[in-house]
Amino acid sequence: MIKIDRPNLADAPSWYPYFFGLTSGNDLIEALQENKMQMMELIKSIPFSKEDFSYEAGKWTIKQVFIHLADDERYYAYKAFCYSRRVNVYLEVPQGDHYRKDFNAQNRTLADIADELFTVRDATISLFSNMTNEMLDFKDFPNETVYTARSLGWMAVGHNVHHCRMIREKYLGDYNL
Repeated sequence: MIKIDRPNLADAPSWYPYFFGLTSGNDLIEALQENKMQMMELIKSIPFSKEDFSYEAGKWTIKQVFIHLADDERYYAYKAFCYSRRVNVYLEVPQGDHYRKDFNAQNRTLADIADELFTVRDATISLFSNMTNEMLDFKDFPNETVYTARSLGWMAVGHNVHHCRMIREKYLGDYNL
């Protein structure tokens, strides 16, 4: 297994560097594993009474945030898979009004959602663990937003860190860890 260094900022859309800046370390696999452990600790710290809490009308509940994280990690991993195999697919992350916000969270437990999220993370780690530098850095699709599998992997970590911070700061309030 190779060490997967940090991405080149030119190999990602303009909004990705914010998320890259939230990550630590210089190896993607280690960052994915460390972030998984941090998520586990955060989820364990969430009181049952806060699982369906939304800090403001119209904002996601804690359970919806974690479902969103699993959904988006699937997106980043699939797009990275396609780039690493030189398969050109148009696949933009759904957002804004086009993003369905009914995640069926009300019929799920946080433990169930966490199991799904950690399964997705393990699959992401497995995917990236077997990529070569050539697979990680391919970006030669004309007329497309520039991505590489490497930049998508680091985005998965940074996006997760961003939302976990939001949970600590805006959702847990007095429970801030």
